[in-house]
Amino acid sequence: MALLYMATSKTLIQILFHFMNRSFFITLLFTLCILCCSAQPYKYQSLIDTLIEKISSEQFILKKDFYPGMFHSYRRLAAPPYNFQPDNNIFFSAIGAFTLKNMKPALSNTNQIALDTIIKKIVATYPYFKHKNGLPYYNFWPTGAPIMPNSLFFEYLTTIFIQGEDADDSAMVLMSSDTDDSTSAVLKNRMNTISNLGIPNRNIKSTFKRFRQYPAFSTYLGSKMPVDFDFAVQCNLLYFTYDRKMPFSKADIGTLALISKMVEERLYMSRPTYISPYYVKSSILLYHLTRLMAAFNPSSLEAFKPQLINDLKLLQREKNNTMEQILISTSLLRLGAESPPLKIASIADFEKSNQHKFVFFQARPAFWYRSPLKQIFLHLPYLNYFFYSPTYNKVLLLENLVLRD
Repeated sequence: MALLYMATSKTLIQILFHFMNRSFFITLLFTLCILCCSAQPYKYQSLIDTLIEKISSEQFILKKDFYPGMFHSYRRLAAPPYNFQPDNNIFFSAIGAFTLKNMKPALSNTNQIALDTIIKKIVATYPYFKHKNGLPYYNFWPTGAPIMPNSLFFEYLTTIFIQGEDADDSAMVLMSSDTDDSTSAVLKNRMNTISNLGIPNRNIKSTFKRFRQYPAFSTYLGSKMPVDFDFAVQCNLLYFTYDRKMPFSKADIGTLALISKMVEERLYMSRPTYISPYYVKSSILLYHLTRLMAAFNPSSLEAFKPQLINDLKLLQREKNNTMEQILISTSLLRLGAESPPLKIASIADFEKSNQHKFVFFQARPAFWYRSPLKQIFLHLPYLNYFFYSPTYNKVLLLENLVLRD
């Protein structure tokens, strides 16, 4: 009897111990899962918060080379002597405001308020760049100011080299400032008028012959500027049409057809400088293209997703610049593809990387030349200028982290 009692007690203890162990391990496993799942977003959230604070702190407060609220930008010649100079352009501030505005819905209330403040300060600078007659067209540099500010000789040639209003900048300015429909329609009408074949005898000369009959958007808004195609600019102008919910014009249809054809031929990989003289790099072209696709999913581009993902993964293996890796990663995520986490744990990591060497935008005066002169002069470094913005680089990193989070 005593033996039976001892055996029964031992069995009960084993059963109890079994369930206690089971319960304990289940609880432990659940806790570890929670910690693992929350660790990564928490790491991103901390860096997101810090980046927003840093971007805000880098906006200019006092007017010197820039207007208060703008992002710092500088340029250099593409060949020695490089002649680094501050460059008071609206480009990086406007595209920065546009990018920040698009990521707002994914952020906390506190960070949304912080972005509103950053964007408001940028928007306050837009009037300095507006068309002299008040039309909703915007210049790259302040209206009436010399081109290439702080240059050795360009500022003395303002009467010869007059800047034309920029369709890319204008679209970004209007989209980042919540412009009303009637104002957007004025810009859109101008875009249609100065597009290729928009009026009689307005024909592009500086692209492949097979593309010259596409009624597509031009880079500049001035009637005296030659028609010019830039793949990334055209992606932005199509984005403007979709974003403002405006009906497709003949130029919209032609631009989308042209972009689709260039994608089909993979010219963004084989001839990126030729089809985009201002953005130049394959990674930057695909960044603009995938932004358009992720936001509005044009049906004519849908079939190219597998091709684009393969090309992005190829670039991801080849490129070693931190900013290119960020743009490639963002583009893959937009297409629903996987992309490994960035190896950036802090702003210090980011600033110590090679990101400062990255050129997002370039000025290449040979954009309007006919072939084969265009193909030759586009690549002469003494004719080209590189533009940089350390603050905008941080905006692009922030965009990637928000997309992951």
